[in-house]
Amino acid sequence: MAGPTKSRSPEVSLADVREAAKSLERHVHRTPVLTSEFLDKLSGYQLLFKCEALQKTGSFKARGLANGALEAQRRGAKMVVTHSSGNAGQALAWAAKAVGMEVKIVVPRDCPAVKKAAIENYGATVVLCEPTQTAREEEAQKVVVEQGAVLVHPSDNLAVIAGNGTVGLELEEQASKHFGLGNGQDSASPCLDAVIVPLG
Repeated sequence: MAGPTKSRSPEVSLADVREAAKSLERHVHRTPVLTSEFLDKLSGYQLLFKCEALQKTGSFKARGLANGALEAQRRGAKMVVTHSSGNAGQALAWAAKAVGMEVKIVVPRDCPAVKKAAIENYGATVVLCEPTQTAREEEAQKVVVEQGAVLVHPSDNLAVIAGNGTVGLELEEQASKHFGLGNGQDSASPCLDAVIVPLG
């Protein structure tokens, strides 16, 4: 069962995210939302902190890559591959092991040893490549062609995007409960004025 699962369309619907949430229910943590009176006073706003550092493998990427692995498995895949120099590789390594799939992670040669070790500790085979985006993509495609793996792209994949989106769905539900706006399910209007996400 070879072939990439790279997306062809940027469209991911709320229904896709809800479906991903159902698929991931048994696999990922429902991470807590914490508050800080000090920071509320300092900012003049009521702030909520979604603690995705407490997620499986230490980041939100476990949501997306797990959903990508599950989607590949539903399509009959026995092996998955991605390219990463850190969190995405660890996330797919963990997810594939959790659902009984073989996994290869393409990482650049200059990737820190601690990151490579973490990927291997989750049960993946590390495939080294030159430290360029082109080399990463070519090496991952080589695993697809030669070993019959399915590519679960770390970002350009509809299942991965939907899985990552479950953090927002979960946050909205938790915020609704926090502010006393019902049970948090299918609220009629958003209860958050803004969501601030660090990148990097």
